[in-house]
Amino acid sequence: MQMPLTADQQRWVDATLDAMTLPQIIGQLLCPTSPRATTEDWLDLLKKIPLGALTVRGISTPALRERMQILQDASTVPLLAAGDLEHGAVALTDGTEFPWMMAAGAADDVELMTIMGQATAAEARYAGIHWTFSPVIDLNYNFNNPITNVRAISDEPDRVIRLATAFVKGLQADGRLAATAKHFPGDGVDDRDQHLSTSVNSLPFAQWQQTFGRVWRAVIEAGVMCVMPGHIALPDYQGYADRPEEAPPATLSPKLLNDLLRGELGFDGLLISDASGMIGLTSRVPSRERAVQSIQSGLDVYLFPETLKDYERLLQAVKDGVLSEERVRDAARRVLTLKARLNLQVDPFGPKPSVNDIESYRAAAQRMADKSMVILRSDGRPPVQLAPGSRVLTVTIGQLSPFNKFMPLLDLDAFDDELRQRGFVVEHLLNPEDDLLLAKAAEYDVVFLNLFALPYMLLGTVRNLVGHLGHWAWRWLWADHPQVLVTSFGNPYVLHEMPHLPNLLAAYGNSAVSQRAAVKVWLGEIEATGDCPVRLPKVAIRRLSME
Repeated sequence: MQMPLTADQQRWVDATLDAMTLPQIIGQLLCPTSPRATTEDWLDLLKKIPLGALTVRGISTPALRERMQILQDASTVPLLAAGDLEHGAVALTDGTEFPWMMAAGAADDVELMTIMGQATAAEARYAGIHWTFSPVIDLNYNFNNPITNVRAISDEPDRVIRLATAFVKGLQADGRLAATAKHFPGDGVDDRDQHLSTSVNSLPFAQWQQTFGRVWRAVIEAGVMCVMPGHIALPDYQGYADRPEEAPPATLSPKLLNDLLRGELGFDGLLISDASGMIGLTSRVPSRERAVQSIQSGLDVYLFPETLKDYERLLQAVKDGVLSEERVRDAARRVLTLKARLNLQVDPFGPKPSVNDIESYRAAAQRMADKSMVILRSDGRPPVQLAPGSRVLTVTIGQLSPFNKFMPLLDLDAFDDELRQRGFVVEHLLNPEDDLLLAKAAEYDVVFLNLFALPYMLLGTVRNLVGHLGHWAWRWLWADHPQVLVTSFGNPYVLHEMPHLPNLLAAYGNSAVSQRAAVKVWLGEIEATGDCPVRLPKVAIRRLSME
């Protein structure tokens, strides 16, 4: 559980809250994002709204540190700066990137998990970030779930508990960074996407308690400072067992937030919604009511609001008596408590990591990647033997269209760089048409076929490998070519789509360290010693349920 505030911290919270006007209190409940905004844009917004928090991504450490110094100076109450730091300080363009969480699950190393938390906290706090929307503690029970997948550690509660609690403790050590466990009450059961629909955790509550409930209790006991409810329903607990799709998402459910999370599970920290623009929320409530109903239901911070409009809506709701002043003061108190716990009132920045620190973080990230490699299928051949100067073909199959320049989905360049550093001549193809692929493959003795499928590459699915007419040859290239070596840089369940592949190495993500580790495995420089943290789907003869 969380430690109580010190006397000085508590005095600051009480005095700050007592001095606040209603507009200042309401400002504490909003956490907008605007990745394209300049420092001047943020300053203009702060003149209109006394914001309590904001989110950052896609910016270098020096640039963010300079920006946050200016914004903190302009704020009467210290700002919370947040980011999605799910596998390292990845909101920073120069932060140390660790392997994705499922790779961490495959490595299954508590010490490395703790170091990842510590490294993330050190780099983030120096840059001016105080709050991470991680870890993902969902259980990846449904291999078609498009939210969890490699963002989740495992489908084994014990493994998730062991590694997630280590990560939380590393993140929160010395009060540098606040961790946020997500997505309550638990994603990974449905095959739908919260971005597109309210998803459903369909477990009977007794089974939920033995699975998701155990994980949530463990993370809360470990002292996680924040929880992010998702746009996810738990109908059996909510009283909707006979009509589960009518159950409201956790972000609109006092029964889930107050009765289950705060009451039965005993969580007393801060609650922040998942992104408010997701259809799992917007399809349930008119836009004018979303922020009000979310705070009314028990959330403390509303993520990615229509900032100016929602600020006015919340103010008006209090003035009209629709939303009680007691509720918004309680939410603001929790925000201020988090700020005090992080000592933002003393210094919103942290010490600069040394060169040796950064080197040790990067070495730990590589060790984790090396330990995470898993051969999901082997054709029994020894590692590939390549003489210096050998020519090899690498092929990436995946949807690389980026959201924008702040969240790029780049090609697997580190894989090719590793081969070149060993003296090989590399030719690369990205989603080649059949004729080109077959012609090029015939020129090379070795083809590295790299399958790249991550959550978010296409909303609503993780089964998004390129496969339209004219791009099918990669699916059977191994049948005609003597040496095709296949790696999944993401979705580990591709054998369900390609059950006859002769070999498959699972890297569980596209981090540069994971790309380097995969090259080392294929060349026989290291062994693949990871343990697959999820059960792979199997086709079996079974009766069709007609219910």
